[in-house]
Amino acid sequence: MKKFLALATSVMLAAGTMLMSGCGMAGSNKGDTGSGGNAAIQLKVGFGSSIDTSAGGQGLKKFKELVEQKSNGKIEVQLFGDGQLGNDKSMMEALQMGTLDMTLPTTSPVAELSPAFLAFDMPFLFTEPAQAYKVLDGAPGKDVMSTLDEKGIHGLVYFENGFRNLTNSKHPIKNISDLEGLKIRTMQNPIMLDTFTAWGANPVPMAFNEVFTALEQKTIDGQENPNVLIYDAGFYEAQKYLTESHHLYSPYLLMIGEKKWKSLSAEDQKLIQECAEEARDYERQLSQKIDTEYLQKMKDKGIQVDELTPDAIQKMKDLSKPIYDNYADKIGKDRFDAILKAAADK
Repeated sequence: MKKFLALATSVMLAAGTMLMSGCGMAGSNKGDTGSGGNAAIQLKVGFGSSIDTSAGGQGLKKFKELVEQKSNGKIEVQLFGDGQLGNDKSMMEALQMGTLDMTLPTTSPVAELSPAFLAFDMPFLFTEPAQAYKVLDGAPGKDVMSTLDEKGIHGLVYFENGFRNLTNSKHPIKNISDLEGLKIRTMQNPIMLDTFTAWGANPVPMAFNEVFTALEQKTIDGQENPNVLIYDAGFYEAQKYLTESHHLYSPYLLMIGEKKWKSLSAEDQKLIQECAEEARDYERQLSQKIDTEYLQKMKDKGIQVDELTPDAIQKMKDLSKPIYDNYADKIGKDRFDAILKAAADK
């Protein structure tokens, strides 16, 4: 009887070990996990675009590499791209609930949580990347980021999404009159709607993952996004014309849920912040490089590229002035003044 019990116990233990091993192997195939689930801390990161071909995705891969290397495998970063875990809004809600650890949305949908972020949707606020970096990485950008603390989210750094450009299937856009009546998809953001209305277009707010089908079926005439996303999402396949309007600089915000952040030691928080800053600098350089490369690829595939006339840019800026005034109080007038001052200082 003892021999039988001993044999039965051995079989059960062996079966349990095999089952646990099998579960571990299955789990390692979900997302870009890297270290096989042996880390003491896991960070699950969701992203709306491609991990492999977008600058933001490549920045997240660099962040993963740095964190896992510098923590000696103590912290594991799992990446889920292409909207596998939802859109920007739903992933931010998941951060607040503690069911997702990190995400990288553009700042426009973040304004639904904190109106302070509306400042970064102002047309022609920035005219060159260095100017944007100075504001975002300086006191004004950190002040805006801090408004998320009371919303259950902790901001880490601003990545680069890039300057937004216009595409459409109707005709070249060189003058502001060329926008008249065009159905242009915009982000679901009040400033974007007011801006394109002021410019004479017919703005259509729409989730990013619905845009390609709408362009293909001609329910909208065009859209506006950075070159990297226009190419990565294949929008150019349903468009004939691209205008390098640079009407808005669009940053990403790397964020972590406050519950997860507070569960980390001060040492781990410092490591994650430092890795985020290093990944940010890498991502920004890459973003500028592939922005140029992807524009050329779209030219090679037949899309016509134009530029706005100086007169058109000035008219668009003039028509945008009331929008600055209308949203100053929502952003916080002192906060917005500090942003404008920092942007203006050379």
